[in-house]
Amino acid sequence: MAYLWIIIAGACWGLIGLFSKAITKFGFTEMEMLFIKGVVSVIFLAILLLVKDKKSFRLKKKGDLFYFVGTGILSFTFFSWCYLKAINLTSVGVAAVLLYTAPTIVMLLSIFLFKERMTKRKGIVLLMTLCGCGLITGLLEGQFLLTPLGLLAGLGSGFGYALYSIFGTFALRRGYNSFTISFYTFTMASVFMCFCVNPVHVVLQITSTGQWPLYITFAVMTTVVPYLCYTKGLSGLSASKASVTATIEPVVAAIVGILVFKEGITISKIGGILLVVGAVALMNLGKMPEAVEIEEKSEEA
Repeated sequence: MAYLWIIIAGACWGLIGLFSKAITKFGFTEMEMLFIKGVVSVIFLAILLLVKDKKSFRLKKKGDLFYFVGTGILSFTFFSWCYLKAINLTSVGVAAVLLYTAPTIVMLLSIFLFKERMTKRKGIVLLMTLCGCGLITGLLEGQFLLTPLGLLAGLGSGFGYALYSIFGTFALRRGYNSFTISFYTFTMASVFMCFCVNPVHVVLQITSTGQWPLYITFAVMTTVVPYLCYTKGLSGLSASKASVTATIEPVVAAIVGILVFKEGITISKIGGILLVVGAVALMNLGKMPEAVEIEEKSEEA
């Protein structure tokens, strides 16, 4: 089930480009879009917590807010802003492949922070994932040009995305559930973004265009649902496995591009989708002998 939660999250994130393209037409900036997502998410999650379990609002220690500063500001706000900026500066596909430098970052950070081991299988999965994303977007065929700012924004989104798995894992180890983590993540992000945008102007602009249903759907489908699912899945998987499994996102983005934006179906896209799906399947399979041997030795030590 943990893998299924992560796959659902990745599929929802794959719809971000679809919504952002529609919302950008109304003149909203990336930070204003994030502010909308953050506030709507806080409202939805607050209602869910009031109905489900009011005790989930409690923090075990005031110092634990640091973890939510990490998930909310250092990760969600930074990664989302970079990702939306990369979509506008490049394309949905290119932004997706740059975003998924995150599994590499997570795996490397997990070696030092969580004492995870880099096995041969993880290396193969990582290579399959990166090559698959590259084929989906045409990166390996040199079919597009990147501006320095577009490249920087894409890599920044990957780094910020990786930080969510890291800070989220620390919060889970402190005993917080996915609802609590998601609620405080978006609360911290919304408070921060209040200083970056004009909240009154944003609300009036949405009201004047009559697009509240679009923005609420945008927030729920690309933020509330996927973050709850991802955090739930993260409670049953290592940070590195969760990050790699979520690479279903660029597959969904490619399918959306084909069905909605009428992008052509090429052999490279089909090959890329198969590689990414194959990487997720390989990560889900039983442990390879090498991995079993390494973990057994670790337990004996």
